[in-house]
Amino acid sequence: MRMSATFASMRWRIIRHGPHDERGFGLVVGLVAAAGVVVLAVLGVSGTVHPSWLIVGISLFGLTWLIGPVLLPGSAPALDPQWFRTLPRRPSTIARELSASEAISVGTVITAVALSSLIVVAAAHGPAAVAVATLAAALQLLFLLWLGRCASAVVAGLLRSTAGTWVAAVQMSALLAVSFAGWVPIAALLLPDLGDGGTDIVTPSVAGALPVGIEDALLALPAGWGLSATQAMISSAPLIDVIAPLLGLLVGAFAFRGVWIALTARVLRKAPARTLSNVTARSAASARTPRSGGPTRAVVARELKTWFRDPHRRLGMIHAWITPLLMIALVAPTSWSWALPFIGVMAAVLGAMVAVSTYALDGTALWQLLTTPGAIRADVRGRQLSWLLLFGIPTLALTVALCLVSQSPLSAVATGMTLAAIGAACAFAPLLGALMPAIGADARDRVSSTSRTGNPAGAQYTVFAAVVATAILPPLLLNLSGSGLPWPAHALLGAAIGAASMVGLAALTRARLRQSGSALLAAFESGDISRLRNRPSTTKTAARPENGALTG
Repeated sequence: MRMSATFASMRWRIIRHGPHDERGFGLVVGLVAAAGVVVLAVLGVSGTVHPSWLIVGISLFGLTWLIGPVLLPGSAPALDPQWFRTLPRRPSTIARELSASEAISVGTVITAVALSSLIVVAAAHGPAAVAVATLAAALQLLFLLWLGRCASAVVAGLLRSTAGTWVAAVQMSALLAVSFAGWVPIAALLLPDLGDGGTDIVTPSVAGALPVGIEDALLALPAGWGLSATQAMISSAPLIDVIAPLLGLLVGAFAFRGVWIALTARVLRKAPARTLSNVTARSAASARTPRSGGPTRAVVARELKTWFRDPHRRLGMIHAWITPLLMIALVAPTSWSWALPFIGVMAAVLGAMVAVSTYALDGTALWQLLTTPGAIRADVRGRQLSWLLLFGIPTLALTVALCLVSQSPLSAVATGMTLAAIGAACAFAPLLGALMPAIGADARDRVSSTSRTGNPAGAQYTVFAAVVATAILPPLLLNLSGSGLPWPAHALLGAAIGAASMVGLAALTRARLRQSGSALLAAFESGDISRLRNRPSTTKTAARPENGALTG
């Protein structure tokens, strides 16, 4: 018990005194979403919104506990079990003592606020209903907490091997595909004739209510057991209908906690994870033979090798390639097959999201860039070209193929949007890598996909919004111009916007690296993002290497 309190105190101190950017962003966004669930409960009680929609909001929160660890496998835990491998205690004992501190997190606070909606629903039905709702909310939170911790431990275990990495990558890609395109089959049912210009909406049988089958299915899932018990108490259902869901949450929580303790103890018994590189140095590639193409080609070659060598980058690349294919499988069978070419826009977005923190992934190797004359220009250009080779050209080829197969009447619009999205994604990824780096372990110390790669969620959300906004520009501008230009105008305008984004944002990225390169390097060395935010004026000293004063 004493060590449990010590671990909990350590975790709380790390949260209080550690970098707050990621946690602050997550707390604000999460509380806004949780407040939305509570408002949904209030509107349901007042009759403004049908009460059946509350289960949708609660289920979405439950889903985040499952998909969050799956989508961000490299996020560093506040208390890494590897830190305590050398303690003179049994691994299972250490894991059990660590478990007490796992509840101290931003996600716990946010979910607790969202689950307070159960109490709002029960408030008008007496103290007994409120007591059951409070107990249901507490048990639901406990269940989701250990569900999320188990998901994180399982994903981390899978990523320790190459075969497991592929299994985890397919799982993550499936979740991403559902997140991006899972709404399309539902929308196709509501608007089946939209591809032919028809806007007649097929409404559900009961206006304003969630379809009964979907509501029953969500209440039957563990994420809905807390609300199910509360509703049973309110409706004076048999006592077994109240007790069974609560008992299920309690048993499930303890079962997941036991699994987490076993997996954590297994980690403590083993040496730190190491994923082997799949790139082999060959004697034929002699370093004594100079290569043509200059520094930009050298950067492109380095980046291409790094994308296949770095386990974390390789995992992101697999996501960016597989997810669009799974999205096609979701959209193609529906009446919205005309929307298939637009998957190219989302493929470009995914490519940008996985490449949004490459400077932080490279770590202190940044010093080579800062001390080599002319290296910044070649580096930015080389990163853009390598992104085009890995993600841009395949995305464009995919879009053209989908246009031909689907015979969509909006193929020209989709092509123009995809070209603009490719240019914006190619340019925004290195820019946000310099503006919003997700600092984790240094690249030379990172040996696996789960080895402290930072949490780039904020930069990923930003690049998502920026690329989508840029992709909308071609059809928006052509529509505002009111000119009846032929279909090639969409492609030409999209290509022009994409090229302008690459040129303009490349200049911004170079300027950013010159001005704050030294502070960025200091942040990578210390792992403290505040070094970047509170940097001294380094304009002159950072500009010197690019002008050739320092030769390293």
